[in-house]
Amino acid sequence: MTVATVLALAIGGWQTYAYLTRYHEQMTGPHGAFPTALGAAAPERPGRVLASGDDAPAAVVGGLVLHERDNGIMANNVRTDRTYWHYGREKTALIAETAVSGAVVLWYADGLAVSVDLRSGKPRWHTKVAERVREDSGDRVWRAGGTVVINQQDRLTGLSARDGKQLWSAAPPRECKGWDHRPPLELSGAEAFDATRCSGSDGDGLYGVDPASGRSRWHIEDRTIGYGRLGDHTLVSLTETGSLVTVDVSGSRPRTHSSFLSHDEYLRGISDGMVIVSSGDNTSVTARQVRNDSSSTVLWTVKAGRGRALGFPRTTDGRVYIPQYRSPVEAKQQKVPGSAQLLVLDARTGHELHRAELPASLYRSSDNLDVSTMAVLGAKYGVVRVGWSGFLVSPEDQVTLAE
Repeated sequence: MTVATVLALAIGGWQTYAYLTRYHEQMTGPHGAFPTALGAAAPERPGRVLASGDDAPAAVVGGLVLHERDNGIMANNVRTDRTYWHYGREKTALIAETAVSGAVVLWYADGLAVSVDLRSGKPRWHTKVAERVREDSGDRVWRAGGTVVINQQDRLTGLSARDGKQLWSAAPPRECKGWDHRPPLELSGAEAFDATRCSGSDGDGLYGVDPASGRSRWHIEDRTIGYGRLGDHTLVSLTETGSLVTVDVSGSRPRTHSSFLSHDEYLRGISDGMVIVSSGDNTSVTARQVRNDSSSTVLWTVKAGRGRALGFPRTTDGRVYIPQYRSPVEAKQQKVPGSAQLLVLDARTGHELHRAELPASLYRSSDNLDVSTMAVLGAKYGVVRVGWSGFLVSPEDQVTLAE
């Protein structure tokens, strides 16, 4: 009996060792009780700045703050910023990640996708999707219902979020050169992916892909600067020539409507039948109720304070979160510190519900912010994340606020 027990333990230990070394995994945690979220929705009166360690979070999911590392993910407690677990892999680099179904799916340069359980920090599944991937490939990972989509330029691959089984693979349409890496638009029964450099059109193509099967349900030419989701079956965009365009994709043949809006307005936000457009100098924003035929009605307009601009908003839970700030260029010219506030507005009336001062740390990399716009990066689970949009922005130039 003793010999059998020792042998069983030895075999079990060898299997565990072989499992870990096969994927060169490094894991610590979980440490302590599973952190609960600060809330289910976005906070009504954010103002308390949460600690974020030495870098900015890649995402906040429930009670966990996820931080990217070169080889994996570190999950910290949202309340204490202490490490709850860490997962990484040797001999490869992390390319992209996304949270889905109680896990975070990691995409690695060796072509392996790994689903890591948020509660335990341990792998749920491993799926080999491709051979070696360039670290600068720009590949992305997206959540599409119960499907995880690996977005490479030459292929979309759908994996089951539950067990990692490959469900489908889709090459770019024959008339297009590749898939773009822009986030897909989640519609009823389809995810809208951009395909690039399509022949026979003046721009890209937008394709509605069934996330369960990978089949294309419809496509439209995308001659605009990008569509957004207006409703379950409706897309919307504002063209460079000032036309508001809506597209009904409820059938196999999309129906497009267009109406002129303005030469000097820019699309800043979209949420369930409403768009937010800004003036050319970003000193005011206007909310419009948009109908399927592209006609629209002004709901409200908000103007920035003197010497201030309004950034990219986020609409959720009946509220609009929008930063008001002094531009880094103006702050340097006037030799004054950068300053900013987060405004919380009623989504239907534009009435100001709350405002909070944002910390000066948002301006710490001011030399790289000259062409950047302050933006609300996320608003959920009891927190709001504020940072900057732009190619040269450091990921540290953002803050997380709670009530």
